[in-house]
Amino acid sequence: MAKRKRSPKRPQPRHKEARQASQFDKRGRLGTPNAERRKTCQAKVPLVGSLARIVASMACVLDKRIAFRLSIIMAGMMLADDRRVAAAWFAVAGVRDDWDRFYDCLISIGRCSRSVAACLLREVVRRFDPGPDGHLTLGADDSPTKRFGKHVEGAGVHHHPTPGPADGEWLYGHNWVCLCLLALHPSWGVVALPLLSMLYVRAVDIPSLAAKYGWTFRTKHELVVDLVTWFVKHVRALGFRFSIWLVVDGAYAARNVIRPLMSQGIVVFSRLRRDAVLFDLPGPPTGKRGRPRIYGENRIHLAKRAAHRHGWQSITYRCRGKEVTRQYKTFLATSRLVSGVIRVVLVRFEDGSWATYFCTDAQIEAREILETVAARWAVEEQFHDVKEIWGAGQQQVRNVWSNIACWNLNQWMYTLVEICSWNNSNEHLADRSDRPWDNPDRRPSHADKRRVISREMLENRFFAALPNIPQFAEIQRVITDVIRLCA
Repeated sequence: MAKRKRSPKRPQPRHKEARQASQFDKRGRLGTPNAERRKTCQAKVPLVGSLARIVASMACVLDKRIAFRLSIIMAGMMLADDRRVAAAWFAVAGVRDDWDRFYDCLISIGRCSRSVAACLLREVVRRFDPGPDGHLTLGADDSPTKRFGKHVEGAGVHHHPTPGPADGEWLYGHNWVCLCLLALHPSWGVVALPLLSMLYVRAVDIPSLAAKYGWTFRTKHELVVDLVTWFVKHVRALGFRFSIWLVVDGAYAARNVIRPLMSQGIVVFSRLRRDAVLFDLPGPPTGKRGRPRIYGENRIHLAKRAAHRHGWQSITYRCRGKEVTRQYKTFLATSRLVSGVIRVVLVRFEDGSWATYFCTDAQIEAREILETVAARWAVEEQFHDVKEIWGAGQQQVRNVWSNIACWNLNQWMYTLVEICSWNNSNEHLADRSDRPWDNPDRRPSHADKRRVISREMLENRFFAALPNIPQFAEIQRVITDVIRLCA
């Protein structure tokens, strides 16, 4: 039987008609208030330590009437397990009859996501401030999440970046453009700390959102420029004067991304296409009238330079947590991407393949360029952990602002767990004494760090309720063993 030829066109979503109307009518509930309704004032198991302090500072930008609900939601996120829908967050947090107010709170968080993220940015930048002579490295990329249903606002058909054996080239859901701070830990390597994400909506899906929210179409390139501009604005307003580096995927190595960022003093690192149009450096000024040349007269062909046997040098640099030795060539070139000079680094791998990277600052050395480009992989690891450990994309909310809030909340929890565990030892974060088959020297995973904070929350909650009796130590040991089984 002959296989059906795949169409090169992007498929369109297909949904069945709703069989019956929703049984939940918010207008009916508001019209008949219940005087005996129980209000949720705090989480069943509240947050502890520096995590509670940072979340409290993030809640200050929300309306005072709903700000207290942010810590309750995040406490539920920390302890929720299995399928992490928003209702699972609320159930674990101990939300009572006012559960609909927490869904309203998600909408408010989505609308104020930039302000809430600014509070988190302040905490992160103060912790990793390198001083006026140093630099901070940012990473930007996009990632989709699967959804289902025609009533999910902002959802559309997007390319599937990591299709499995049963997946197709496309998926239906949301696509998120994320900005992360790349921080280097002495033991864990480079860690991506998400700060803020924005929802990319395709042009064909804009009309429904434009009629309801006044939503306007923006490309992924425009969203990245907006995110970095937001970061620069808040960092400079806080008085920090360090340099800012940005590393992006080759899909964002475009003129409409690089030029606006360079005007703000950002140094951009990315990958070059093999057929990129490059020229050599222009000659010295001739003294004739007119502006000097920007590009050289001779075209540079990357494939020819990679195929040439001479000029290769050996370099050892850190890539994805280990030292690697590879051959490279580096040279200066002029490109229309920046309307000026860039430094190009051509790397040859062990299997004979090659790749080309560039930096908009010609003074930066090849080793720093290669290590910065390799550090971008931490963004991909963060996307994996946010989806697998925190269940990003599983919340089953339909409102576009609720979806924005849920995605950002998952990423903010990832950042909070990382910075709250930053100064803890590996032995404290990854106690594998009960798993003799496991490697005791393996670095702690993000799940290990989340588990330690969850146990601390549960221990504080249960131990505070224990009476001061002679059997206190024995009861404490039993509770600790039970918490280890649960968290």
